Amino acid sequence: MKSVRGVYAWALVGVAAFIVYGSLVPFHFGPRTNSFGRVLADGVKITSRSDAIANVMLGMPLGFVLLGLVAADCHWSRRKVAVCGALLLPVCLLFSSAVEFTQLYTIERTCSVSDIVAQGLGAFAGLAAWVLWGQKLTDHVRLMWARADVNAAGKVLIAYFALLAFIQVLPLDLSASPAELYRKIRDTVRFVPFGTFEGLSDAERWEQIAKLAKLAGLYFPLGLLAARLGGRVRSWSVIRIALAAGAVALCLESAQLVVKSRTPSTTDAVVGTLAVIAGWYAGRVHYEGLALLFAMSWGTVWFAGMTPVTQPPANTPRLDVPRPFDWMPGRPLESGDPLFTLEEILTKLVLFGLLGVLVAAWRLPPRHRRGPHGSVSVAAVIAVVLGLAVSAFFENGQRWYDTHTPCITDVLLGGLGAAVGVVGSSLTCVRRGSSPARTPRSAVC
Repeated sequence: MKSVRGVYAWALVGVAAFIVYGSLVPFHFGPRTNSFGRVLADGVKITSRSDAIANVMLGMPLGFVLLGLVAADCHWSRRKVAVCGALLLPVCLLFSSAVEFTQLYTIERTCSVSDIVAQGLGAFAGLAAWVLWGQKLTDHVRLMWARADVNAAGKVLIAYFALLAFIQVLPLDLSASPAELYRKIRDTVRFVPFGTFEGLSDAERWEQIAKLAKLAGLYFPLGLLAARLGGRVRSWSVIRIALAAGAVALCLESAQLVVKSRTPSTTDAVVGTLAVIAGWYAGRVHYEGLALLFAMSWGTVWFAGMTPVTQPPANTPRLDVPRPFDWMPGRPLESGDPLFTLEEILTKLVLFGLLGVLVAAWRLPPRHRRGPHGSVSVAAVIAVVLGLAVSAFFENGQRWYDTHTPCITDVLLGGLGAAVGVVGSSLTCVRRGSSPARTPRSAVC
């Protein structure tokens, strides 16, 4: 973590973008619906406690990262930091007011001074939190980042976990209502593992299998990266790995309780846990790379897992004439909820990233044995070509059915995801003397 201010700057951009999105979604703009002066004259009227709580929660990270951007590593006294925070509070209020003013030009959103006040209270709480604990927390996180494993597996693991958590809570239609939370736990959460398969038709069962295959693909890299960690984690038994994986899966499923369009399920937690264990075992067994035969075997497993994700059930009627292929890049972004589309894009990148991991495991030996034929660029080119070819094969098969939309965007995402998998794998390649206690000879390339 070379630049703490740079991290806070990016965090501030992300928080501001999230507030704008949450305030203006679904982005249906039109003529101005009211006068901002009249809105201010109406005063504070709390019509929904959940909305007020949500706005307070939106304002807290804004104040925290804004003060962190200004005061981190300045070695100021707490009083001076507090004065700086007091000067930044009007900036937070002006930003919230600007976003609320923009709501006057939306059709489905209501501009309210109550939201400005709530976000201001949240920003005040975030500023106060940084005054009290911000520098200590910054130093602690920086120390954890510096102590990450020397081959960067720890840093990649942290980054990927954040990405996975983000995917799991998309499309971010959050609810802070305790009553809604209680009703969701009582009526919606599925506590019986694999109970959702009961009474389903063949098409619905195939759809559930596809969902679980995606979930397994998302959790699998956690195990792969955990197998690269050093320190005490390297000596963990499979039981401890299973307990840690189960805790992670349960936490991510629990986070979906406050997402309206998400349904937490013990099935998802079980599948996620098993996928992490499988990834950890694969990473330990093939610690120093894959021979071509092993790469082809794992490729067959990956291809089988991608089949329900990309193809309809076997009994789906075929079209008499194949549908035309959509050659316009980015067309899926023009329809539907943008964050649902973002979830699909990120998931596809991760799934094809696993194909890039296989190529990297085959082409990139450990760094102390890497020669001219083991360069990252060569492996990336192979992965891109393979990703484009396989994705194009899947998309072409979709032309004969009315269940998926074949488009060039998904083909490009396949190539990009494979390239990202190679780059990520190159960062975590083992170095001399860093192999685990036991590495089966038959599995080493």
